[in-house]
Amino acid sequence: MGFVKRIERVALAVESIEAARPFFENLFGAVFHPVEVIEDMGIRYAPFDIGESRMELLEATRPDSPVARFLAQRGQGVHHITFEVDDLDAAVAEFEAQGGHIAYRHTYAPGVTFEGYVWREAFVHPKEAFGVLIHLAEKTSLSTDSGNGLNG
Repeated sequence: MGFVKRIERVALAVESIEAARPFFENLFGAVFHPVEVIEDMGIRYAPFDIGESRMELLEATRPDSPVARFLAQRGQGVHHITFEVDDLDAAVAEFEAQGGHIAYRHTYAPGVTFEGYVWREAFVHPKEAFGVLIHLAEKTSLSTDSGNGLNG
């Protein structure tokens, strides 16, 4: 075991990013990054740094999104914890070999990036993880991709 690099972030589901943001900025000194939209999941999110850690606020953009369903069932609060991994396929294989079950893998369309990274993702259902949705994420930086033309 040992495929998790770090806790990459904790995500909070909120009714409104704009309403929640000042709480973290004013009381905790959070530094927000630009809001991004995940069209295929119906989510807006605002990543932010707080101390040496990263968090994000999630907001639904349509009633059938996972965040809208979460808010309807549970209200605002911790939506998921992201564990960063170097290699998603190897992490999933190791996790499953130890008896774990991946509930869902998500693949974005080619060229879709968030925060300057290409993300590959898998999720462990809260029923199997003591009430917490665990998000396994492999992040590949656009700046480290070969053939990007930066070297002329």
